[in-house]
Amino acid sequence: MRMTGALKTDFKFQMKQGFYIIYLFLTIIYMVILSMISKEFKNIILPIIVFSDPSVVGFFFIGGIIMLEKLQGIINYIVVTPLSIKEYILSKVFTLSLLAVIAGEAITFVSINSTSVNNIILAIGIFISSVFFILIGIIVVVGCKTLNQYMVKMIPFLMLLIIPCISIVDFKFSYILTVIPSVAGFRIVYGAFNDWNIIEAIGLIAYVVIIDYLLLRKVEKIFENKIVYGG
Repeated sequence: MRMTGALKTDFKFQMKQGFYIIYLFLTIIYMVILSMISKEFKNIILPIIVFSDPSVVGFFFIGGIIMLEKLQGIINYIVVTPLSIKEYILSKVFTLSLLAVIAGEAITFVSINSTSVNNIILAIGIFISSVFFILIGIIVVVGCKTLNQYMVKMIPFLMLLIIPCISIVDFKFSYILTVIPSVAGFRIVYGAFNDWNIIEAIGLIAYVVIIDYLLLRKVEKIFENKIVYGG
């Protein structure tokens, strides 16, 4: 019941702050851009857009949400409510990741023949990648006092996590970079659009899920120490 209430609250909060309008606007822009790309290149460009959307937008949104709730004093009241810190974090991670999946699937449906895409793998890839980036975003935002400070700090993190994804071009020893969760997530999304070994897909999904779980536990401790009790 607590989790259900938290999810409803977060959905309403995100709607009120205009996050869904922003996401809709970005989704339409992506669709327009993809409509101008020739069919033979869409299987390359589309996975990049679908992957970068939840990573960049989710990373930005979580920072804005936490900074706003921190300024409004909402976070300070978590300790006196039945809602646990883990539930607070999970609610935000789930709502934003679900939004990313809906946007990614919508872009894909409009831009390409959906029968050529493994939509289940795609949805899983988008969701677990979004979870990873949102949790990293929380780690970054806990040390920030303003949204501008967060915007500056997020750039090197995004660069370190996104640039290695070029390993998808398959140069020598490039697969080693798959140990980076963002690269593994991108390979899952990319594989959904292309012929792919299902065993490899399952392995990478399991790997990213484990990383997400470990990261969640780490984020819970950091959030508790630095934001809730540390102010």
